Amino acid sequence: MFHNDWITYDYEDLTINEYPNKDFIPTTFQDALIRQAKVIYNDVKPTVFLSGGIDSQAIALGFILAELDVEYVYIRSSYCGHYNELEYFFAIQFCSKHNIDLKIIDLEFDKISLRDFLLEHDFFNTEVGSGTIFLLEGIRRHKGGTPITTNTNFIFERDGDICRGVFKFRPVFIASIEDQILFDLYYNYMFQYYEHMHRTTPEIQYLTKMESKNLIYTQLGLPFRPKLGGWEFLNESPDYSSHSVIDWSNDHSPLIREKLSKRLARGIAVIVEKLDLPKEYIDCKLEKRRSGKSLESKTLYEFKRSN
Repeated sequence: MFHNDWITYDYEDLTINEYPNKDFIPTTFQDALIRQAKVIYNDVKPTVFLSGGIDSQAIALGFILAELDVEYVYIRSSYCGHYNELEYFFAIQFCSKHNIDLKIIDLEFDKISLRDFLLEHDFFNTEVGSGTIFLLEGIRRHKGGTPITTNTNFIFERDGDICRGVFKFRPVFIASIEDQILFDLYYNYMFQYYEHMHRTTPEIQYLTKMESKNLIYTQLGLPFRPKLGGWEFLNESPDYSSHSVIDWSNDHSPLIREKLSKRLARGIAVIVEKLDLPKEYIDCKLEKRRSGKSLESKTLYEFKRSN
């Protein structure tokens, strides 16, 4: 679902039809968020799915700054009464600061119901992530407006003296979001702001690779927090407040995930342990993830580095 078909996707090719936006001269991150929120609000009745992460909280800021009355929903997954307190803490702190009336959808599991849920969704034979499957279930159970979520990879890249803004996407995912809106993708305001920052910030140009989402920290001032995957409610023992590793160039860095998995475990391993399944289930799931993820790229702009 894309405003004015600025992007079209025919299940084979993703085409950029309207970029840049000639009526928009970017100034601040806040301005781009407000414009994006307003165009969504004018087209649908939005429900913002909020988490403890910076992506969803930046989306919420757009609607807050635009003074738009929307619904905010938090999916609180729990296993035998245990939920991820760290993730919930960051969500509640944000809501308290901005006077958000947060609706909570509880997904409660025990060993039997978790097994039945995962088997029903054929979890071990698909490439759906260990955290994503619970998010999608929360969205399915919600009854209300159009879900507003995020799953965008926009990368600032440099090859020699040539800088590029590269939109990376998975066609199988783009094809599956007809019932929700990905905030950044709905219209081109956000990407045009990212280009503005890239062209006017020598420090970004100097780097060979940086994810645009890190501007949420530097330009919006959101507090740093651990990167979580959405499945940590299944793992009671680790102290996720010490989970301080981040890769500014890749939010889903295999290297970082490997380091963290040795210290805190990874989602599929925790699920297999909870269900007392053979270890082969881990290999099966990881192979599905590796073989199914065909990440494609689309360059929106390029220019010669200024310094």
